[in-house]
Amino acid sequence: MRSGIQGLDEAMGGLPDRGIVIVAGGPGIGKTVMAAQFVYNGAVMFGEKGVYASFSESKEEFYGSMLTLGMDFNELERRGMFRFLSLMVSDKNSFTRCIDEILESLAATKARRVVFDSINATTSLMDDVEARRFIQLLRVMMKNAGVVCFLIYETSNEVKSEELGPVAFMADAVLLLKWRDEENFKVRELEILKARGLPVEKGFYEFDVDRKHGGVWVITPPKTIPGRGGEVLSTGMEWLDAAIGGGLRRGSLTLIKGETGAGKTCLCAQLAAGMSSTGRLCVYVSTEEGEDVAWLIKGFGLNAEDVDARIKTVSIVPEEHSVQRIYSFFDSILCGEKPDLLVIDSLTPFRRSVQQERFYKLLRFLQLLARANGVVVVATFSLSLIEEAMETDMLGLFDNLLILRNIPTNGAPHKLLFPVKVRGSDHRKTPIRLEVTGRGMKPVSEESLMPAT
Repeated sequence: MRSGIQGLDEAMGGLPDRGIVIVAGGPGIGKTVMAAQFVYNGAVMFGEKGVYASFSESKEEFYGSMLTLGMDFNELERRGMFRFLSLMVSDKNSFTRCIDEILESLAATKARRVVFDSINATTSLMDDVEARRFIQLLRVMMKNAGVVCFLIYETSNEVKSEELGPVAFMADAVLLLKWRDEENFKVRELEILKARGLPVEKGFYEFDVDRKHGGVWVITPPKTIPGRGGEVLSTGMEWLDAAIGGGLRRGSLTLIKGETGAGKTCLCAQLAAGMSSTGRLCVYVSTEEGEDVAWLIKGFGLNAEDVDARIKTVSIVPEEHSVQRIYSFFDSILCGEKPDLLVIDSLTPFRRSVQQERFYKLLRFLQLLARANGVVVVATFSLSLIEEAMETDMLGLFDNLLILRNIPTNGAPHKLLFPVKVRGSDHRKTPIRLEVTGRGMKPVSEESLMPAT
């Protein structure tokens, strides 16, 4: 069975059919959201009815909090696809009555998915032997009913497998949700402790909770990278196409490096304008210029309607977001909007806000998503961080490397563009001397193209 939760099915290979899945973790980590998605996605994506049995939350509270993430359980209930049970357990007799009510609801609705939130309300009344017997009995009942059951288990924030005791032993799959400290922020982490009969390749994945993904999403980039047979897109600048072998290949990453004032933003804005003039869609992410980029683009020959229709400008301050939220930001653009061109101007604030290893992982994430979705990604980077970047594998992730420099020539400042690397292309080996005009950058003249030194 598929959960419909982005990344979780890829990480686990699905859910054990007619099995018990333990979702364990501390307060606020995302257990209830994940379980709610499991039921909601079953109805919306797969036409499977569900039952949510809560021992701690009212129907109004549950419906209201899930609606903030885009899950409309009122609508599912109206369509007869969902039933919410608000239950109370005070002793073993009341627990037995609750189980009977749940089984009756499963039979009446012919549900395929059910959630117990949380199982602590019942196991707290039992010793270890009784808890083991209960989970085994529940497993048999769920298999007979033909459902997959999510059991939420409340633990400490630093959950370890030992806390679960006999509950984990009898379950078909165990998912531990926990926080991990990383530098100056906390990272949500999913540990797939157990997945009976499923092809789990590794045990640990980062995840986040946000409305863009409808709740929990597990950060699992594509496992395979498509070949390099992607279409080559014109940059809209004949001189640049000629220098880099015809244009930029779909799924490629291009890095434009240079010191402040070298013309990185100008070249990126011109690239966005040039590609959009050929009918391509572009998302321009600015970390420094903000809305000024839109005005710059409009100055390169495109009218306002063309800019608004084909170029979306987005501002972000990386320092104000968690690393998972940054992943979510780019995932929603590359996988959701799927533009032809994504410009990131610049990567420098991302580098300053995270450790070097984390920055490499972010670049790798961008590379995999760009390849999988056929998006051309062009990013800028400050020259002040060049030496540090050169000591790592970061530059190897980029297909193309262009360096912009300010060079005084005959007393007047000019800009040189060095096509240092263009993977898979017979690119120009000498720098191009450029000048900035009202129409953007252009070569000064063919005669003024300076030889490499």
